[in-house]
Amino acid sequence: MDSIKAIFFDLGDTLASTDPPYLYRIAQAMREAGLEISNEEFEVEYIKADYKLFLKHKERGGITPREHREWFLPILYESLLPSQEVNQFRRKVREAMGQIEFGRVTLPGATELLDYLKAKGYILAVISNNDGRTEEKCDEVSIREYFDIILDSTNLDLIKPDSRIFEHALSRLGLTTSEAIHIGDMYGADVMGGMNAGLDVIWVNHRNIEGFSHPLVKEVSGLAEIKDLF
Repeated sequence: MDSIKAIFFDLGDTLASTDPPYLYRIAQAMREAGLEISNEEFEVEYIKADYKLFLKHKERGGITPREHREWFLPILYESLLPSQEVNQFRRKVREAMGQIEFGRVTLPGATELLDYLKAKGYILAVISNNDGRTEEKCDEVSIREYFDIILDSTNLDLIKPDSRIFEHALSRLGLTTSEAIHIGDMYGADVMGGMNAGLDVIWVNHRNIEGFSHPLVKEVSGLAEIKDLF
């Protein structure tokens, strides 16, 4: 890690989350819409869909936020509801999601880790696939002050796993790929996306998802473990 000057973080479910978590809320909405699926089962299917989307991105040589929106849910629902009409089900899920109240919180160890890394002099940044409100969400959980830049896919019209969003961050900071590392929870968007852009990565596999691994990927089960890597 001697050459690392900047640390890029995903935001959602890496540093901060909702309570209940976003994926749990979707799983709850799906149960209310009639699908028998546990939170843990849905997490696995979501991570798989995220990885399949990365493979589609690699095949096509790029992906836009619009394409991400168009492709992700069909990939997910193809696994959850094969050979079934899903439009009515998706409508029920959206309606149920709208009724679930939630708050926003930092994940365990997030503030402590950011304090530690900032004190060691690292440049910290957020690269988030989000709705245009990433900076506001960082403010909500009182971590905005740690970051030199905050990049939001909606505002940039760039989205992980496309390497261009990572390249944009490097350009903003005047750094090369060898001088930054990306940390995130999504195997496709964060891990494979970061690696495809030439970055070292750390996978925060706090869901204990099995079946994904790479010899160059450092894997941790929680944020507290990351301190030991720096």
